[in-house]
Amino acid sequence: MGLGDVMSILLKRLTKGNKRLHEGEEKGKKTAEVSGQTPIHILINILLQIALIAIFVSGVEHEQYPKTPSVPDYPGLGEPGGPIVNEPEPVIPFKRYPAGFDVVGPKEDGTLSARLSERILQFQYKYFVEIATYVYLGFALQYSFLRKFGYSTLSFGLLQATVAAQWAILWMQFIDGFHCSYLKQRIDYGNGDKPCTPSFLVEQITGSFDEIQYRQGCTCILWSEINANKSMSTELPHQAHHALLTVGKMNFDNTFIMTYPSMIEGLLATVPVQITYGMLLGKVGPSQLMLCALMCVTSYGINYWVVIYILGGWDHVGGSCVIHIFGSFFGIGCTLLASQKGSAQNPDNAPRYNADVLCIVGVILNWMTFPTFNAYFAPAAAQEAVVVNTYLALFSSCVAAMVFSSLYSGQFKLDPADVQRSAIAGGVAISSVFSIFATPYEAMVVGFVGGGACSTSHHYLRRFLEKKLQITDTVGAVSLHAVPAMVAWAAGIIKVANLDSSYMGKWSGALFGARQTRTLPYDMEYDLIFMHSEGNNDTAEYQGYLMPVTICIATVAGILTGTAARKVKGPSVARTFSDSIFWRVPDDFAATEDVGAGAKT
Repeated sequence: MGLGDVMSILLKRLTKGNKRLHEGEEKGKKTAEVSGQTPIHILINILLQIALIAIFVSGVEHEQYPKTPSVPDYPGLGEPGGPIVNEPEPVIPFKRYPAGFDVVGPKEDGTLSARLSERILQFQYKYFVEIATYVYLGFALQYSFLRKFGYSTLSFGLLQATVAAQWAILWMQFIDGFHCSYLKQRIDYGNGDKPCTPSFLVEQITGSFDEIQYRQGCTCILWSEINANKSMSTELPHQAHHALLTVGKMNFDNTFIMTYPSMIEGLLATVPVQITYGMLLGKVGPSQLMLCALMCVTSYGINYWVVIYILGGWDHVGGSCVIHIFGSFFGIGCTLLASQKGSAQNPDNAPRYNADVLCIVGVILNWMTFPTFNAYFAPAAAQEAVVVNTYLALFSSCVAAMVFSSLYSGQFKLDPADVQRSAIAGGVAISSVFSIFATPYEAMVVGFVGGGACSTSHHYLRRFLEKKLQITDTVGAVSLHAVPAMVAWAAGIIKVANLDSSYMGKWSGALFGARQTRTLPYDMEYDLIFMHSEGNNDTAEYQGYLMPVTICIATVAGILTGTAARKVKGPSVARTFSDSIFWRVPDDFAATEDVGAGAKT
């Protein structure tokens, strides 16, 4: 029996079960409420998972030889097993890495370079667990305030996030490979010439962004050449080492590799999906969510490629723009088109006491894991500072949440919905390059501003969006993610605006290394952190492009996705925000409905 036969039998059984349900309803028998899903929806979900598994079968492997923070002290030029030609200076990679990974090998005397000697603050698995907790459990509990949508909130969020993460792990590695193809195309690779010879030496480097991309393209060419002739990896060991790191590969094969960093890349790409989910919560069905999740990850990767790889922005500590801004504006486009008119006015779009308490538990969980989320891709020297600054910002945003919620209530009482968002807004407000520059008091100020901005947005901007623009936001994702992220973006630009040529070091060329007088905080090298590091306000300029470009891409992608999701069957307006359309509910669910009905009269 083949796969086609199995799917045919499954479809017949699903159709038969659906038919019995309708027949029972027509005969007036006491039966369950008609499901919000059809057999076609179930079949599509099954086929989607099978397709993902098939992709993993064809091209995904475990990392067989994990990279260590250093490479062995290889023989010298001309010695047996050593390099056969003079090697060019390594170039800063376009791929981001957690602390402990580097693009350079030992120095000529065999000692480790400064970056290879850096201490590694995190253990990979510890970070993975905490970030997974943030993505899967924290968001789920934080969204669980709806009084009759508990099953769906927790389970549908897990469903679409797990599918999104599987796709994201593959997609983000594909983006790395695609960027290499783009860089090679820019330097006319394949036209018969050898544009990368002779190699760039330190005396020839000028540090411009165009030159950096050109050298990255040459490294991509080197990876392709080693891919075709594996023996080159032993002839040019140092070049092979940083060719892998520069292009984001774990080996010299055209396969996807499963590592902790690649899985965490997938989890980070899932956060915009969860942000979008919060805006759609209760108004769409699981099949619509699956479509939105896949399109969100795909669009996230495209936006990341444009603003980080093509434009050369830097948004690696929390992703104020590439994650929070993107997720919010993608969600705006989705909810504007996918949500049925009037669904947000359903009386069941309301909290319940016990559910609100559970939501606060989720907020505290996200509060605890936010520093891990922000700090994973921080430079090693600044990683501790990012953790501390994130906590300080969260301290202040908690205070701001209580203060502003009391002021806006009119009776100096706290609004649970307000506190649930503003208390963790500080983690978003410091999720930019600002966090590696900020002093402790500056982190606290930004956290307080972020918490206050979130609370103000919750009370005023959210109402404006709903009444004037018909943009309904179930959980207040715009208030929690978009507004504080704008604070982070602006604060980051201010911090890098004064970087000048005195910060330029040897990675920008021998001339600059000789006259360098300043370094970034924690002795970090300016030209090892930023792609735009010429000291003529180019760093601030390209950081400034991050938000407007991201908003444009996210909004257009969200509108297109919302248009497609609208064509997929979802719950009727009358049955939105209710578990009974998707789940077999216990007897006390009806009591919940009765209590709710009584409260409204």
